Amino acid sequence: MPNMDYPGPCPSCMGIDGCPTQTGKQEAVAHYCKGLDMELNTWKARLYDVLASDKSGHMADEINLIKSTVKEIEAIAAQMQGTCPDSLSDQERVIGGKLEDLRVHYTKALEVIAPGWFGG
Repeated sequence: MPNMDYPGPCPSCMGIDGCPTQTGKQEAVAHYCKGLDMELNTWKARLYDVLASDKSGHMADEINLIKSTVKEIEAIAAQMQGTCPDSLSDQERVIGGKLEDLRVHYTKALEVIAPGWFGG
């Protein structure tokens, strides 16, 4: 089971800021985005485990918020890979906030589900 307290793929990552070459910056952005992709895949797996258990539709609003937040994070990552920013700090703040939103919405969704509906 993943650690849901994990703050994200690269908290306070300054790897790109110290890169003297454009190639180094591109590699740092690619590494950051790969970590972010792994984090999102973990969230998606947990989300779909919960979705399979909810037959009532009581979580529809929370699920839609989770899906839209994941899409926003994916869009930021795609933009980062396309533009290769000189600093990750701005994007990192936005992504950190979005990951916190995921935690909140996921927790709210779990409040609706009976504990025996998932996890074995």
